[in-house]
Amino acid sequence: MVSTMHSVILALSLSVLVHRGLFIRGEWHLQAPAIFGGHVFAFLLLLVRQHLIHRPFGEVAVPAAAYLFGLLAGISVYRMYFHRLRAFPGPRLAALSKVWHVWKCRDSRGHHVLESWHQEYGSFVRTGPNEITIFHPAAYEVMDGPRNQNTRSDWYDLLYPRISSIFTREKAVHDARRKMWDQALSISSLKVYYERMAAQVRVLESIVADHGEKPLLVNDLMYWFAFDNMGDFGFGHDFGMLRERRPVDGAVYMRSAISLLGPFGPAIWIPRIAFAFIPGVWRVRHWFKMLEFSDSCMDERMKSGEGDGHLDLASTFIAHHKAAGANKLARQMLSGDTATMLVAGSDTTAPSLILLLYFLARYPEHAAKIQRELHGLDCADIRALSALPHLTATIHESMRLLPAVPTFSSRVVGPQGVTIDGTFIPGGTKICAPRYSIGRLEAAYEQPDNFIPERWYSRPELVKDKRAFAPFGVGRMSCVGKNLAMAQLRLVAAALLSKYHIRFARGERNGEAVERDLRDQLTANPGNLVLMFEKR
Repeated sequence: MVSTMHSVILALSLSVLVHRGLFIRGEWHLQAPAIFGGHVFAFLLLLVRQHLIHRPFGEVAVPAAAYLFGLLAGISVYRMYFHRLRAFPGPRLAALSKVWHVWKCRDSRGHHVLESWHQEYGSFVRTGPNEITIFHPAAYEVMDGPRNQNTRSDWYDLLYPRISSIFTREKAVHDARRKMWDQALSISSLKVYYERMAAQVRVLESIVADHGEKPLLVNDLMYWFAFDNMGDFGFGHDFGMLRERRPVDGAVYMRSAISLLGPFGPAIWIPRIAFAFIPGVWRVRHWFKMLEFSDSCMDERMKSGEGDGHLDLASTFIAHHKAAGANKLARQMLSGDTATMLVAGSDTTAPSLILLLYFLARYPEHAAKIQRELHGLDCADIRALSALPHLTATIHESMRLLPAVPTFSSRVVGPQGVTIDGTFIPGGTKICAPRYSIGRLEAAYEQPDNFIPERWYSRPELVKDKRAFAPFGVGRMSCVGKNLAMAQLRLVAAALLSKYHIRFARGERNGEAVERDLRDQLTANPGNLVLMFEKR
């Protein structure tokens, strides 16, 4: 009995030492698999020892339980009563652990979870042990404005050890990779990409025409279109999804893999553990299949060389890869940028297209205004389309109310901290800015829940604070492909509206399934949109 008590005291002391000496300092998400595996291994090793010396397992189990209890209790007490963010309002269990946030997002509706917390707790909500979610028009400017000293958060280690412009936390690496992307998306390159994009739109048009005026589920169609486009200007050829009218394996893997981030995105250490211990199980397997597909596309492009004469993003990536010496680090960067290109270049455009078509069907008066703008215009002329105020405003309003990336956006505040509207957030705190909620702030918009495209050109008084609208981000962290994305949205909308009236199919109840069933899985995954395209 005395021996057991002595072991329990030692275990409790060890738990305090581990918490205060290690876990309270710095970041541990990349070490999560080693920490989890190390604890399990140590416990199993002690059990084996007890078995070999013929001693009761209880002599190990009791101290082990005491250690875990002491560790968890110490962490809990510190986070709830002594942490520097303890005065911020928010769900108590979220302050205790991000596991609570994961649980609340188990059905991949994180945008509704955060909005409910915003309504209950206000503009600055503690949504994690060291995390503040900001529901304020200045959030994007504070995160990525010209005077910020913030860094990217732990989330950006998702692809580690792969590195890219997006998936890096080092500013110098980001700036270098960003220059490469800027080169790949130069003005002269964009002109070529727009022409090829217009060709893809014609294929999309042919599918709609072949379907006639029967109800058409457009979700898959838009994902096929976006993925084919990404293949075209990414690797010099599309994937044939529109022509074959079926997905390729890589697209299926990507959609399945990204769905992991619906529930688990708030706590990136959970996917990291899954990647380490169950890489062949469930959708985790598809995560690695997605990366394999991405790498295989780049490998094929590298083998083809420049002989095909196609301009594409990959050619720029490959040139930089070779210039860097084609070493292991350079390969990790090439792999990271390729995966980023596939996901960011297609999985944001597709939901944006679906949601834009949803709003055009729901508000036919705005579709009619765009149709009047299109009269006598070449619908493949990007420059002409970009000059149409109502078309652009309708796209912006769609993005405001239902953004393609509903909640994701996070940084770590610089060491000096930051003050927003009189609220000070200490340095080293993770801050988040959910687009879904910020796009509906009464502090930023008149009639924030109403679809009013005119607020973006003829009724500017309906926008109280322009800082709240940043669908592509701000500053050097903004989306490098925003011109391509806007071109795709304009081309598709113009092509379809010039020939058709877009209506909801019978029984679709004004398309209610689109918002009702929308999932927040890093990118938005809208519910089924079933439309009828009636010839004008």
